[in-house]
Amino acid sequence: MSHEENYERWRIGVSSLFDAVPATDGLDGFKADLASYNLGHFLIGKSSAVAQRFHRSSELVAATGVDHLLIQLYVNGQCAYNADGGIAKGVAGDIVCFDLSRPMRSQTTDMEIISLILPRAMIRLMPRVIDELHGARLDGSSTLGTLLGEHMMTMARLAPQLAGPDGKLAADVASVLVSSGLSAAVAAERGTLMDASLQTIQVFIERNLTNPSLSTEMIMRQFALSRSALYRLFEPLGGIADYIRERRLKLAMLKLASVGMSRGAVAKLAYATGFASENAFSRAFQQYYGLRPSEAIRNARDGIRLKTDIGSQESNWMQAWLDKLHAKA
Repeated sequence: MSHEENYERWRIGVSSLFDAVPATDGLDGFKADLASYNLGHFLIGKSSAVAQRFHRSSELVAATGVDHLLIQLYVNGQCAYNADGGIAKGVAGDIVCFDLSRPMRSQTTDMEIISLILPRAMIRLMPRVIDELHGARLDGSSTLGTLLGEHMMTMARLAPQLAGPDGKLAADVASVLVSSGLSAAVAAERGTLMDASLQTIQVFIERNLTNPSLSTEMIMRQFALSRSALYRLFEPLGGIADYIRERRLKLAMLKLASVGMSRGAVAKLAYATGFASENAFSRAFQQYYGLRPSEAIRNARDGIRLKTDIGSQESNWMQAWLDKLHAKA
């Protein structure tokens, strides 16, 4: 195909993740290849391309409405990036993590990368540690960096054969290695690792945020904990009720662009994020963010319009995959 057609197909293929622009003026010499696999529980792909600039704006975040982590292994090439204010550089062999619910910019050299996209709920770390992983870099020369890098290359090679139970097993193994590698490289250095029982409960909460039955009593029954023991665990985080409410409100902010502007949009957003009533949701949302949810939904309209810029449902297969990607317990 021509350089122009190659670029257009590449641009649409990655448009749910980034706005991609060649690093040089014009498309002469542009070349990019992308092979991706949707394995139900995760996505994995291998790509190569000439030097480019990538941008994931706040508007694109709102338009795509996904809450996954993108883990990229630089097989060849390097990148300089700004992950929501955190500036760093990755070289060949390094593994870089981006939170797709947050903005970022990067500039790469000619590159060959393997990309893994996992739902946030599959990462076996406490949510506040996961929130710190945007822009995290795992040194490719470290032991865990080597283990995870080799595993990602093996998964990319075997991807056409990973289906059904094999895909679920591969996702489980990948989530363990990703969690271990990134927590050791980042979370431990920042002193943010917490008691394992607290971490386990937080993972349970994250997977049940949209369930209106999620409550202190439900957690007590699930983990055979007394009320006082549960309260003690969450006391450093401001209390169990406040913690659940905060996680639901952050999920609501991510889903703003998905509820539309029709009558009942606020109620739809409230019930989609586990709140028992529209009024309770509206009060909590305004108290936490300083504006009414209806205002926040209106502010997200520009993001909704951006869906026309990331291709139609037929041409933008990546967005369709991202929308359906889920983690099964």
